Amino acid sequence: MENLLNTLLENYMDNVESIIAAAIVDRNGLIITSRKRERADEDSDTVIGAVSAVLEGYIERLQNEFQTESTFFNITSTGDKKFAFCSQGKSSILATIAEPRASDTELKVFSEHIAGKIKLLIEGEENVNLNIPRLIKTLSQTRSGTLPEGEFSAKVILTGDGRVGKTSLVRRFVENRFKDEYINTLGVDISKHSIEIGENSRISFIIWDIGGQNFSPYRDKFYNGANCAFLVLDRTREKTLDGIRRWHTDISQAIKRDIAMIIVGNKSDLVDQIEVEEEDIKKLADELGFNYILTSAKTGENVKDAFTFLGYEFLENL
Repeated sequence: MENLLNTLLENYMDNVESIIAAAIVDRNGLIITSRKRERADEDSDTVIGAVSAVLEGYIERLQNEFQTESTFFNITSTGDKKFAFCSQGKSSILATIAEPRASDTELKVFSEHIAGKIKLLIEGEENVNLNIPRLIKTLSQTRSGTLPEGEFSAKVILTGDGRVGKTSLVRRFVENRFKDEYINTLGVDISKHSIEIGENSRISFIIWDIGGQNFSPYRDKFYNGANCAFLVLDRTREKTLDGIRRWHTDISQAIKRDIAMIIVGNKSDLVDQIEVEEEDIKKLADELGFNYILTSAKTGENVKDAFTFLGYEFLENL
């Protein structure tokens, strides 16, 4: 597992140039593993020693403020360095030491994504994709400093063929759980869940889980008022990729304005059954002109990231 964690940290640093070093620590501040950028002026012991020194003074605050919370993100600056602490589970914290020029938004987006992967690896998940999705890189460049402040509501429609995992994605996002069973969604199921986007913006997603069966006479009504859309495919069934174009056409004919859309390649944890490769999804996303992300409703991998991206897209287009 340590090799996987180290690879994940290396990918993190490869994507964020301002990072000097990164460490994975437990909730008592003990370092599990760490990586340092080779071009950093200080030697490895000095850099990781700086992480340990900041943690020593910071861990009591972390324990007092966040010990009962499974997820948090916090940034602090000390002279010529910026430190970011992020957790997506109760067992570990991702500690990042960066240059002062580091973007808070970039650190937050990447930290939350990487911390989510760390959680899965520590919990023993075997099929965690260590690569960082293009969508995360796009999300890290969003203009969070200029986002409108306040509470907002956005209608999200989930479309895709039957059995691609739309309901499981919603359940994972809203309830953070997964049921290994299948029940047809007859027509539409509606859920609500809120997340924070930036420091002063909050979005309540009204999520319309639209059945993948043949409900053509009713779908136009389901699409009315939508601000965002997921087009979901099952990576273990190639024909569901072909269905994405049909769903995109269906939405475009019903909604006469641009809305944020993402292709979601679900069931990515079933690596031995994959029929739809990432390159196939990327090619279609480029053709249609929007982003894609690979998810697993079963493990939760990248599910929150997908909704967060839609939230940013929605706010930036207001």
